[in-house]
Amino acid sequence: MKIPRPRGTRIDAARVSAWTEEFASYRHAVTENRIDRWLEQFETGDRDLASRILDCVHFIPYEQISAAFRSVLNGLPGWSFNENERHGRWRFVAFSTSAGESGDSMLHQFRIANNLTSTRFNGLFVHMRDLLHENLGAEDTVVFVDDFAGTGRQVCDAWVKDVAELLPGDPTRYLILVAASTIARRTITETTGLAVAPSFELTESDDIFSDQCTHFEAREKRVLLEYCTKADRRLPKGYGDCGFVIVFAHRCPNNTIPVLHADHTRWIALFRRHH
Repeated sequence: MKIPRPRGTRIDAARVSAWTEEFASYRHAVTENRIDRWLEQFETGDRDLASRILDCVHFIPYEQISAAFRSVLNGLPGWSFNENERHGRWRFVAFSTSAGESGDSMLHQFRIANNLTSTRFNGLFVHMRDLLHENLGAEDTVVFVDDFAGTGRQVCDAWVKDVAELLPGDPTRYLILVAASTIARRTITETTGLAVAPSFELTESDDIFSDQCTHFEAREKRVLLEYCTKADRRLPKGYGDCGFVIVFAHRCPNNTIPVLHADHTRWIALFRRHH
């Protein structure tokens, strides 16, 4: 979570311009007009709070996603761009158990980021369903790729239901992520045995409603929760009560607070998740 500007800072053209510039690569355009419409949903006295929420949004553009994938891969033991210098066989797989999940697009981004797009690297990339036929053993490594884990539940459920049985040879297993919460990393590792390798971790202080988050006072958090409840009565603190304010260029996770992404007749999203 970024540090918001001081309370009472003017919501002027320069501040709005800074937001539009930072969020420019989001898949649904975040324009000055959309920001104005989003702010207007807050009572006049609460717009300072709303603007400070925008200040602290942790927005991750495509360039940062690519940099994260390069950094994490190059830090894995046994990996080398040169095949003759690798330890065992390596396979890269999108952590997707159904079509259209984020893992598919992230694996494509991962391949580009690490300069592995040449046809000579095709054998490194396989579909989840083909893992069993790869006959990977203890000397080999499989790397799953996705963008984010907020609670770890989705990864754990998929692992138990669909993935674990595909690796009977017990290869070394990694899950490369752009970001993960500390809780998600621990939960995934304890449940699946996957070594989770995020570029950065979100801690309890990144939960905007947590006592560990000191950027907002208790009263402000109560007011924010009222707006979040209006935006999503079922998950007012985001999925898993995470309370995050993280947004990727290609999507806004549902672990992020709903005032940022909920879109329906009672609330207009700034970072729409769907068309």
